[in-house]
Amino acid sequence: MIEMRELLYKNLTSLSKGRKIIAISEEAQKNGFLTRTSRRFIYVIKDTPNLRASLTAPRFYILKIHDSKNKKERFIFKAKGNFYVVNNNQVRLVYFCHSFKIDLLQIPASHEEKPVTH
Repeated sequence: MIEMRELLYKNLTSLSKGRKIIAISEEAQKNGFLTRTSRRFIYVIKDTPNLRASLTAPRFYILKIHDSKNKKERFIFKAKGNFYVVNNNQVRLVYFCHSFKIDLLQIPASHEEKPVTH
């Protein structure tokens, strides 16, 4: 049994555009399965000259896909919404989108890595 794991982390911030994106991706191979996970957190900050804007309730999306023919499974969770924050005595509106994705697929035996023996 060979276990491989790869992790990628990104933190992108643009103060001029009022945007922050954090992305974490992971790929792991174990026991004949490949698992890919992805988490993204996106925030966009806007000035609020008119405080009468109403906040909407967060929206949640959940999707599960099962493909038995290709031996793949996918799960997606997404949350979108907005909230107010106070920074330096200024009220700002923050839009957010959080997502979490999982892909799970079976690796054919011919594609699995074999241990190196000397």
